[in-house]
Amino acid sequence: MLAQVSAGGGANVVITDKTTLMKLKTPVKFSVMQSLGKTPLMLIWKKGAAVDGPQSLASDGIARIAHPDAKAAVYGRAGLERVNSQSAAFKNKVKPKLMQVAGVPQVASYVVRGEVDAGFVNYQAAMKNKDKLGGVLAVEHGYEPIEMVAAVVDGQLQDAGVQAFLKCLQGSKAKKVLEKAGIR
Repeated sequence: MLAQVSAGGGANVVITDKTTLMKLKTPVKFSVMQSLGKTPLMLIWKKGAAVDGPQSLASDGIARIAHPDAKAAVYGRAGLERVNSQSAAFKNKVKPKLMQVAGVPQVASYVVRGEVDAGFVNYQAAMKNKDKLGGVLAVEHGYEPIEMVAAVVDGQLQDAGVQAFLKCLQGSKAKKVLEKAGIR
């Protein structure tokens, strides 16, 4: 996305998570990062799986855990951070069970179909599939918080459209849309 911005793709505001944006090496500079709110990492599991929280991932009843590519998806990064923030015993049991897939939709699909026992996804994927799953849980700790931002490309802040968009994002209608997407 930022390669397109750098090449003159015409974007003047980028919406993404702040941590990923700050870690990327890019010539694109930003003048303002307006916070939209935080969103949790979600743990989902298949029907019939005995899960009552992230600690259950180390149990013998959980054989495979899917996560999105940590380099391409913030929820993959956060899921691995959550696993790595735990005790050595937990990590030793869980790491061999981890299976990286391309993105959040693949994780959700594999869990819904029962091809893996559990997975890390975003709020939207968890809520969209909750009736097809054994359970859904917001994982609030053990990873760098996921803060969504509207980052204004340097030199674009004075653009009338950018100003209107930023103002719109602060309004009550936008807040309702963001909350529906799990951003609080």
